[in-house]
Amino acid sequence: MCGHCDAAALTGAAGLKATPARLRVLRAVLDAGEAMTPPALLERLRAGGAMDKVTLYRNLDALHAAGLITRHEAGDGSVRYCPAGPAHPDHHHFYCLNCHRLLCLQPDAVQVGTRVPGVEHVSVRLEGTCPSCREGADIPVFHCRDAARGV
Repeated sequence: MCGHCDAAALTGAAGLKATPARLRVLRAVLDAGEAMTPPALLERLRAGGAMDKVTLYRNLDALHAAGLITRHEAGDGSVRYCPAGPAHPDHHHFYCLNCHRLLCLQPDAVQVGTRVPGVEHVSVRLEGTCPSCREGADIPVFHCRDAARGV
């Protein structure tokens, strides 16, 4: 969960108009604490007021194009969105085979060589049982505060 990013400042810095709907969508992605499906985001957004599918998808597309959120395939046929940008560097994910959550990992949780010429991005999805489903598990889940501290 990201409690320290300012959605209006992020959209402005990305060259996007900070519309109320866009700010709500970005804040929902920032606050989710994990990569979320559009239907889950829509449910969360509707709990706080009116939101329709078209508005959600248009704003997800705009935020993705601006580099403020990233889009990931979870491995179960769904697409998930999570924060991106300076406070949310490129990171890998952990997919829980039990509850089907897609958790964002700390950027250094998985080391993968990228010294292959031409490689611009590496995406790794680990699969297993998350801490909520398996008591005592320790998965290095990512929070933007960690990036701000250089952790």
